[in-house]
Amino acid sequence: MTEIKSIGVLAYDRCSESDTIIPWEILIGVAVYLKETTGEDIEVKLVALEEGPVTMQMGAKVEPHAVLRDDDLYDVLYIPGGRGSGVATKNERILDTIRHHHVNGKFIGANCVGVGILQRAGILGKTPVTCSPPISRRLKEEGANVVEPRRMWLGAPEDRIWTTAGAASINAGTLAMVNHLFGDEVGKEMSMWFDTRAAEGHALFGPVGTELFGYPEAEAKIQDETADILLPPLH
Repeated sequence: MTEIKSIGVLAYDRCSESDTIIPWEILIGVAVYLKETTGEDIEVKLVALEEGPVTMQMGAKVEPHAVLRDDDLYDVLYIPGGRGSGVATKNERILDTIRHHHVNGKFIGANCVGVGILQRAGILGKTPVTCSPPISRRLKEEGANVVEPRRMWLGAPEDRIWTTAGAASINAGTLAMVNHLFGDEVGKEMSMWFDTRAAEGHALFGPVGTELFGYPEAEAKIQDETADILLPPLH
């Protein structure tokens, strides 16, 4: 396992509060724990493309820790979902940032509709992924390997990609990613810090998350209503 010294969580216009802040808080927890127990320093930052606050999808404003420069590389890059994801899929700076990290062997995580941003960056290929229902149909149409039945999270360590489904899955999916990246000791400790182990049990320490219930009619409805916003058609 490559040593993890830096983690960047991307904040972009109208990213989701929960999709962004929950992973960031859990990853900060890892940094705090390692600093207190081993003295090890891990840099965990909210990063953005421009100076100044980022307005999230429900109106909260966050001040990122750093502006992401073209040649910056984090050992882990995390891409959240949110109502602004559709615009983000057309932002070449975001797509180039993802590609830059991928070709340089860095680990990339994404959740919810943020998985669509990875797809448009062209890094998914046949990597098995999970996501939230609004974009699952379109991802499949574009050739992405969206697993069925849907899972709360899905790690593909050999491809250095970790995907998590929607808001209800983000705590557990991030903890499972932490366990993979930092090992069982840290994973188990964080699962108690964030009260996740009692909900997910042993599944939390593996790359394949709990199977989610399917509601085909409701999923089709939300796809019809939101896919063009969250993952606009290519043509």
